[in-house]
Amino acid sequence: GGRSGLRILLTPADAASAIKGDPGVSRRVAWSGALSLPEIKHVAHAHHATVNDVLLAAMSGALRHYLQDRGSPVTEIQAMVPFNLRPLDEPIPRDLGNKFGFVFLPLPVGTTGSYRRLVEVNKRMREIKHSRDGAVSYGLVSMMGLTPEPIERRVVDALTAKGTAVMSNVPGPSEPVYLAGTPVRTVLVWAPTSGHIGISVSIFSYRGEVTVGLMTDAALVPDPEQIVIRLEQELQTLAALDTSHRGGRSRRRA
Repeated sequence: GGRSGLRILLTPADAASAIKGDPGVSRRVAWSGALSLPEIKHVAHAHHATVNDVLLAAMSGALRHYLQDRGSPVTEIQAMVPFNLRPLDEPIPRDLGNKFGFVFLPLPVGTTGSYRRLVEVNKRMREIKHSRDGAVSYGLVSMMGLTPEPIERRVVDALTAKGTAVMSNVPGPSEPVYLAGTPVRTVLVWAPTSGHIGISVSIFSYRGEVTVGLMTDAALVPDPEQIVIRLEQELQTLAALDTSHRGGRSRRRA
């Protein structure tokens, strides 16, 4: 527990880049088209990964290309990823409430090759799942709620200064939901940002489809739709990988 807490607190802050800086007030949003969940599951299964791994790897590639297009340094960036500490098969408690910690996931934005990025994300997520970082961060967040507001604000600023983005994956209903008798066709989600985080990526699955909502600081990333376009291209590249070459080569090295 103490080692995890030290690792969280001592994680170095991401350097300034085209997507990292002091956020302002205005926001921009963009969202993907409906992405086939069965197709993403097929890619994940073919490469011994999870759906979340595939989507995070695709986002890593999208951010890499976005930075390259703007002549910005292309290095790893820290993503704050919410971590559910309550087992999915556990009954909902009577007092409701979430039980989420967070982990810092270094996205392999500096890694060339779509397949290599997928391998790296999968490896790092497996390491995180076997660590206590999520539980320790939940404790930190819980303690922050008991501190005076100025101290709480300083801790939030210190933690969010380390990362560039927050990324969340929320599984929605697999069957259609009806509103006033009309089936809901799709659901768009944008997670809020706080502190020094200027980008939020919200992955939401609903009735066999996945949508990715992107919210960015308008001064840092005025054109989030360009990242979404790159994301969809990365998913197509991952779907086209030759599964007989799992040793680390992909058809696309960018």
